[in-house]
Amino acid sequence: MTTRYVGPGGSDANSGLTWALRKLTLNGVEDTPVVAGDTVYVGPGTYRELLTVDVSGTAGNPITYIGDYSGVNTDGIGGVVRITGSDNDQTATRGSCITATTKTYRTFRGFNLDTTTGNIINAATACSNWVIDQCLFPISGVGFPIVFSGTAAGVAIQNCSFQGSNQGIVFTHTSTVDNAGHTIENCLFNAMQSRTISSTRVGGITVRNCSFIGGVSTGVRVDTALTGGQTVTVNNCVFCSLAVAMQAVNVGEIVENYNSFWSNTTDRTNVNTGANSNTYPPYTDPRWLYELISGKGRMLSSFDLASFSQLVNLAGTSPTTTDMRGTAVIGAQREWGALEYDLDLKLRASRARFLIGIG
Repeated sequence: MTTRYVGPGGSDANSGLTWALRKLTLNGVEDTPVVAGDTVYVGPGTYRELLTVDVSGTAGNPITYIGDYSGVNTDGIGGVVRITGSDNDQTATRGSCITATTKTYRTFRGFNLDTTTGNIINAATACSNWVIDQCLFPISGVGFPIVFSGTAAGVAIQNCSFQGSNQGIVFTHTSTVDNAGHTIENCLFNAMQSRTISSTRVGGITVRNCSFIGGVSTGVRVDTALTGGQTVTVNNCVFCSLAVAMQAVNVGEIVENYNSFWSNTTDRTNVNTGANSNTYPPYTDPRWLYELISGKGRMLSSFDLASFSQLVNLAGTSPTTTDMRGTAVIGAQREWGALEYDLDLKLRASRARFLIGIG
C-alpha cells in the first residue's frame, strides 16, 4: 500500500514515491507497477495519453487514482487534472482516455476526460468493482463516455457530470448478465445527444438521484431484452426536456418510482408509471446568475471557459469591454462568449468538490 505521484515536470525515470520524485505520465506510474492498495495522486495539468490499466486491486484494497484539484497532495497550487485523447484540443487522436480488460477493483476520482475517437473509459471483459467518482465528461468524442462490457459486476459511477456528449453510460454483453449490482447515483446529464444510460442484456442496475436535463436523448434505456425478472431500477431522478425519459424492450424491465417528469416528448415507453412519480417542473436556483453579475464578480460558473480552451485570448472583432460579470479584459484579448477567463476566480473550499474538472 504505497502512495505514488504523477505530475508535469516529473520523469518516468523517477521512483514516483514523492512529489519531488514524481512520474511524468500516468502509464509511467501504472507500469511501476502499482499494486493493490496503492493510491496515486495526479497533479494538475493535461495528460495527452491513453492510460492502459495493467493491474487489478483486491477487495478492500483497490488501486485509486486521484486527480488532485486542490493541489494539497501535489503542487500546492491546484487546478484541473485533465486526460485527453487529443494532441491539439481539436482533433481526437486516441481511442480512449482509460482502457482496461479484466481488471478489477480500480477507482478514478477527480478527472476531466475528453476528446477521443471511441469510448472515453473503455472497460472490457469483466472489469468489476470499479468506482468512477467526481469526474467531468464534457462535449467530446464520438463514442460513449463510459462503457463496461462483458460480465462486469459492482460498478459504481457517482458524483459525475456529463455535458453534451454524443452518448452516455453503457453496460453491455453479448449474453444476458443477471444481478450485476451496478449503481449510477448523484450524476448530472445535460444536453446529451443519444442514449444517456443504456443496458444491453445487463440486469441489476440501480439509477438514483440523477438529473437528466435537455437534449435529444433517451434518459434510461434497455436496448436489448433482459432475462425475465431482471430490472433496471430508477428512483429519485429528474427527467426534463428529453426526447424519451425511459424506454424498455419489454414492460417490467425498467421499474421506476419517485421520479419527476417534465416537458419530455415521451415520458415512458414500455415502462409502467411509478405510484409516487410526478410531473413537477424542476425549477433551478437562479442565485448563480445574480451572484455572477451582482458586482461581486468572483463566482465561477459552469459556463466559464477552461484554462486550456483555445478560445482564451483569441482575437475577435469589436469585443465588449467587460463580460457579464463586469470583469474587464484580462490578458491579450477579450474572450469570445459571455465570460472572460479569470485565473484568480476562487470558490469557497466547501464548494470545490462540486467543481472538479471545471477550469
